[in-house]
Amino acid sequence: MEETVMAELVPMVFEIKQLELDAQSGNGLAAYLLGRSYFSEENGVERNYKKSFEWYKYGAEILNDPRCIYGEGICYDDGEGVEQDQKKANELFIKAYESLKRLADEKDPFSTFILGAYHFYGFAGIEKDDVKAFDIIYSSAMMGHLPGIYDIGTFYHNGIGVNIDYCKSKEFFKIAAEAGLERANQKLVEWEKDFADNDIEK
Repeated sequence: MEETVMAELVPMVFEIKQLELDAQSGNGLAAYLLGRSYFSEENGVERNYKKSFEWYKYGAEILNDPRCIYGEGICYDDGEGVEQDQKKANELFIKAYESLKRLADEKDPFSTFILGAYHFYGFAGIEKDDVKAFDIIYSSAMMGHLPGIYDIGTFYHNGIGVNIDYCKSKEFFKIAAEAGLERANQKLVEWEKDFADNDIEK
């Protein structure tokens, strides 16, 4: 059953110029995706924390999008694109949480992925739970969420919230790499090297 699902899994990729037009027209998800793209080098752009923070802030403060509120919190938490302020970050994580849960219940893959991060990192006072994080992020991956697909590869590779399964990790990394996610391609290279170095049967 899982093999059939994997074969049908189509990662979502986005065009930056269209996202900019959509965000400027009031689309909060587009603003979030722009912030995410510049933060994590996705959708063909180079990392630019300043641009990432600006888009998250625009989506949070102008469009009141909970995904952007969360993204703005990440920037404050890490001190990327803005001066680090973990107290403000926590306030933003708390502010976004209930709306993110509602969107996740409506099967929004982006909010689902973010909820997985809440459980993985223990944001907003939520108990850290790797198993729950895996389950939630897996759901986002099955909806085509590209960073979720990559993260599930990482979970399987490192045995986080699930038993180690190198074959499954490779499958997820391969899907993400074929969709253009460069860090997934790098993981595949590392994967091949690890197996070659250890002379493990593939």
